[in-house]
Amino acid sequence: MADEQTAPQAPPGVEPDVPNVARIYDYFLGGHTHYPADRAAARRIIAANPQAPLLARAMRRWLVRVVAAMTAEGITQFLDLGAGLPTQDNVHEVAARHHPDTRVVYVDNDPTVLVHGRPLLEPGRSVLLLGDVQDMASVLDHPDLHALIDLTAPLGVIVSGVVHFLPETPATAAQFAALRDRLAPGSALALNSLVSDADPAGATTLFRLYQGETGRGQLRTAGQLRRFFTDFDLQQPGLVPLDDWRPDTPVPTPDLPKPLIWGGMARKP
Repeated sequence: MADEQTAPQAPPGVEPDVPNVARIYDYFLGGHTHYPADRAAARRIIAANPQAPLLARAMRRWLVRVVAAMTAEGITQFLDLGAGLPTQDNVHEVAARHHPDTRVVYVDNDPTVLVHGRPLLEPGRSVLLLGDVQDMASVLDHPDLHALIDLTAPLGVIVSGVVHFLPETPATAAQFAALRDRLAPGSALALNSLVSDADPAGATTLFRLYQGETGRGQLRTAGQLRRFFTDFDLQQPGLVPLDDWRPDTPVPTPDLPKPLIWGGMARKP
């Protein structure tokens, strides 16, 4: 877990006294960009459900494998929606291990992410934009995205740790439909979410904790999560608990979380 190092002074537009999803995840992952309110919220979550930091680390392991899978299929440009704060194994770092010519656009709706993330990026190879998955047009039409990404070529899109903070509404469905429509054939969409299938009580408890701290979200079933892909071709092994998705190295038993967050990847025909 992260130590008590204090984050830099909050920049304009950042509310350090209000718990923030990205900064809570940063705390779980051992980062340093969080404030007392975020640490207090994270500790409340851990006290009620010790699985929370294990799940955050499982999401990071899953992201690493997803990026490797996308590059293995020839994808060299990526869009990370709801990227969160920079930590180890960011998309551009993982992608570069597998292919030297990769380009990555990160998007987050938190100004804190931009302040701390932009200095860590590679100019001309990666960029971090302020945007929201609930306004896909503003993201996909952003000139800085088009400076790096060719939407007429296959694109790898990653949505990790975001969907369970989105409402189950026609508006949410419409935004993801807009995203799918803009992707070129051969593109890949990977996402994960807290789901209730394997452990309804545990998932409900964790969801209520997150919702209580952030005021947002929807607990879904795997079937509801599957609808985010619609007619895309779901790749093997399908929608499964994160550490069951194409595992590469064994995870020590104490580090394995309960199967509360599931993920998958689908290709556009």
